[in-house]
Amino acid sequence: MKIRDKIITVMFCVFIGAMAILTAALPKKAVSENEKRTLATFPKFTAQSALSGKWESDFEGYISDHFPARETFAATDAYFMLATGRNGSNDIYKGKDGYLFTVPVKFDKARLDDNISALVSFAAKTGIETKLLAVPTAGYIMPELLPANRLTYRDGEIISYIENMLAGVEFIDPTDEFLSKKNDAQLYYKTDHHWTSEGAYTAYRLWAQSEGVEPRGVSDYTVTKTDGFYGTSYSKSALWHTKPDVLETWEYPSDMTVTIDGGEERNGMFFREHLAESDKYSVYLDGNHGFESIVNNGNPSGKRVLLIKDSYAHCFAPFMAENCSRIDMVDLRYYLESVSNLVSKNGYDEIIALYGLSSLCESNDLSVLE
Repeated sequence: MKIRDKIITVMFCVFIGAMAILTAALPKKAVSENEKRTLATFPKFTAQSALSGKWESDFEGYISDHFPARETFAATDAYFMLATGRNGSNDIYKGKDGYLFTVPVKFDKARLDDNISALVSFAAKTGIETKLLAVPTAGYIMPELLPANRLTYRDGEIISYIENMLAGVEFIDPTDEFLSKKNDAQLYYKTDHHWTSEGAYTAYRLWAQSEGVEPRGVSDYTVTKTDGFYGTSYSKSALWHTKPDVLETWEYPSDMTVTIDGGEERNGMFFREHLAESDKYSVYLDGNHGFESIVNNGNPSGKRVLLIKDSYAHCFAPFMAENCSRIDMVDLRYYLESVSNLVSKNGYDEIIALYGLSSLCESNDLSVLE
């Protein structure tokens, strides 16, 4: 027993020592392509950071991010969990037909109340026609593709609760349309939590119906497909052997200019340089920004719309832009100025809040609206 214990101890020490040497010696990557995030850099040492414990915490994060074969170990753990019946260990379920589903939305009633109450109050204060479009999750729409051992998706209950709170705000709920169409079209990406362009177009038709305008037909768009898209569900899951999605952009002849955070104008709503990157979803309006403005130079008499949103709006806005003269998009995670002042300055005809259900239940984005 003593010899065996010594052998195990030596092997353990050799492993730890080898990992420490490799961690120090191997080149450091700035970005994890699989996880789609920037990796930690070596923290700057100061007396203050050392005394506060911040340097130690940052150093642990740095070591964790640059541990040799880190992604291989993460994948091994993810597939081990899957093989031993613990599907969803990284808050992602591996479903049928290549789908990776986020676990059900956490129904935080207090947070949801704050968000919806803030929107209702804002609509009453501005006196402007206001609509809410809430996007249900893929797991709720396609339960037949989920694993048998999983939590219950309560989207229907949450959506009914939201609708009952919306005094003075029109509710656009794409759930029934999605349920009826899910067998005929791919409405959500398999490796990402977002809807596809087909899903966004389906919701756009509902918005157009609420406006009394005729939307374009599917055949009016030029659809460009790009292979090799991996989304956020893939990044979180560590199930690296999942097949990628095909990302689509739907375009029609238009004369649009886009301005981001008050910068230079750019022609067109699709930023194709991102298709060569790992974060291909940023092809839609360049991804997350505090403020973006889309001006339709071909429809100066259309509505001026304020779109308060999360990232579900990025592939939705290009569809509705044809029916508007201007769309100003505000992401309250990054926009730190008063939205009320923005409304007073620009004289909008309509306000739309467009959010995935998880944002409404799990974040406080709309609650800061003023």
